[in-house]
Amino acid sequence: MNTCKTALRVIWAHKFYLLLYLVGMSLIMIVIGSTNMQAAVRANASSSVGRFEPARAKVAVINRDCGDQVGCELGRGLEQYLGKSAQLVTVEDRPQALQDANVSGKSDLTIIIPAGYGQRFLEALEDTAAQAPSGGKTLGFPKVETAASYNSSRGSLAQLQVDSYFDALRFAVLAGRGQNGSMELHSSAVFKDAAAYAVAHYADNQPHVSIHASPKGDNRALSEGFATTVGLAAFPLMTALTVSVATLFAAFSSPDRRRRLLASPMRSSSLNGQELTAALILAGISWAYYVALVAFSMAASGVSLASLGWGRVLLSFVAMLIFAVSAASFGFMLAQFNPSSSLINSVGVIFGLVVMFTSGSSTGGSLPPVMQTIGKLTPGWWYNTAVQSIVDASAADLASWGLPLTVVALFALAYSCVGLMVSRLTRTRATLVAPAGSDPSMIG
Repeated sequence: MNTCKTALRVIWAHKFYLLLYLVGMSLIMIVIGSTNMQAAVRANASSSVGRFEPARAKVAVINRDCGDQVGCELGRGLEQYLGKSAQLVTVEDRPQALQDANVSGKSDLTIIIPAGYGQRFLEALEDTAAQAPSGGKTLGFPKVETAASYNSSRGSLAQLQVDSYFDALRFAVLAGRGQNGSMELHSSAVFKDAAAYAVAHYADNQPHVSIHASPKGDNRALSEGFATTVGLAAFPLMTALTVSVATLFAAFSSPDRRRRLLASPMRSSSLNGQELTAALILAGISWAYYVALVAFSMAASGVSLASLGWGRVLLSFVAMLIFAVSAASFGFMLAQFNPSSSLINSVGVIFGLVVMFTSGSSTGGSLPPVMQTIGKLTPGWWYNTAVQSIVDASAADLASWGLPLTVVALFALAYSCVGLMVSRLTRTRATLVAPAGSDPSMIG
C-alpha cells in the first residue's frame, strides 16, 4: 500500500486544486441551486388550497349632497355596498387633500357625490317611470364624480362596483321595492329600502369566478429544484476530479519515474491497482462531500429529503457517484498524454464548462439542437437526463433513467480504455535514455 499512500500524498500536495475547483465551484453551484430551491419552496407553498382573498381597493366617498335626504341615503347605501369588497378610507373634502390621497396611494378611488345629485337622480327616475309605458326617450341618469389612482388598477375595478350599485338601486326603485311596495319616489324611505335591497343582493351583481388551485402535497416543484441542485454537481466534480486525477497519474507517468517503478520488484498490476485505488478514493471523497453539501442545502431551504422519496434521492446520489467515476476516468485518460500542469488545468476547466453548459442543468430549460448534440458527446448530458428522470414522479420504469445512467458508466469505461491504450503505446515506445529534465510541479 506504499504506492497508494504516496499517491494520496501527491493529491494532498496539490490540494489547492481541490479547494479551488471542488470547494469553491461547488459553493457557487450550491448557491445557484439554493436559489432555485427556494423558488420551488415558495411555488409549492402557494399551491396549497385555501380561501381566496382578492385585493381590496381603498375607496374614499365624499358626499356633498348630505343636505338632501335622498342624496344622504344614496351616499350611505353606496358606502355599505362598497364596504363588502373595498376598504373605506376617510379623506378631508379639500382639493389639496383629495389630490394628495389620489397621488400618494392613500385612496385607490375617490368618489364625489356632488350637491343636488339626489334631486337629479330623482328627476331621472320620475322621467323614466313616466316615459317607460309609451316607449319615449328618457333623460340619462346623472353620474357621480370619480378619480382612480394611477398607481393601482384596483381603483378602476372598484369603479365598476359603483356603476353596479346605481344600476341595482335604479332597478329596485322602478320595480317598486320601496316601503310597502309603493312608488312614492319623493319619500326618502323608498331610497333607503332600495339601497338596502341593493346591498343585500350584492353577490348577485358580481361576476362568478371559478378558482382552481393545485392541492398541497404536490412535490413536483421541489423535485425539480432538487434535480437542478444535483445536476449542477457536473461542473465542480468534472473539473476538480479531472485536474486532481490527471495530476496524480501524471506524477507517476513521467518517463524517469516510470522506469524506476518498472525496475522495482513490485508487479505493474499492483502498482496500477494502487494508483487506481487512490483515484477512486479521491472520487469517493469528492462525491461524499457534495452529497453532504446537497443535504445541507436542502435542510437550509426547509426541504426534507424524506418528503422527496428516499428511493429517488438515493438513486440520484448513485448517479452522481457514477458521474464522479467518469470524471476520474477522464482525468486518468488525460494524464496518459503526459501533459504539463498548465495544460491539465486548461483542459479540466474547459471540459468542465462544456459539460455544464451542454448538460442542461444550468439553463433550466430545453437546449438548442446544436448544444444537445454536443452535450450527448459528454457524460454531463446523460447524467442530467438520468437525474431528471429519477426525480420525475411519472417515470416509474427502469429504462427512463437506467439507459442514460448506463451511458455515463460507458463513458467512464471508454475513457479508461483509451487511457490504457495510450499508456501501453507510451511504454512500448519508451527509450531507456533518461530525459533532460522533468516537470517539478508533478512531484508530490
